[in-house]
Amino acid sequence: MESSGSGQPEAAEVRNRGVRKRRWGKWASEIRLPHSRGRIWLGSYDSPEKAARAFDAASLCLRGRAAVLNFPQHLPPDIPSFQASLSYRQIQAIAARHADRPTPSRPSQAETQGAVSSFIDIMAAAKTIL
Repeated sequence: MESSGSGQPEAAEVRNRGVRKRRWGKWASEIRLPHSRGRIWLGSYDSPEKAARAFDAASLCLRGRAAVLNFPQHLPPDIPSFQASLSYRQIQAIAARHADRPTPSRPSQAETQGAVSSFIDIMAAAKTIL
């Protein structure tokens, strides 16, 4: 983030989890592994929204229901159960696929709550199957 000379970040720039701006203008995304100092590189993107969506997909893969998301209203539809052991490359591929999806129009709060509860139901069903 750029500063205005006073050491404070500019108010116009929104911060997303797992996203940072490179000096040359691209947006980098990475995620820390749970209970580890390790990280998974998720890629460089043209916009902060794409980088944030990549982070969200990776976070759901790694943390499931405990994931803190940048866009909880835009859950990735094809995330496997977080109980499944995914390789770093699989997580990177899922994150890249979700980052490149077009962002749908912003849903209402009721639609967001419905989507989150549906996702939780799906995750619970997947857990009982495994």
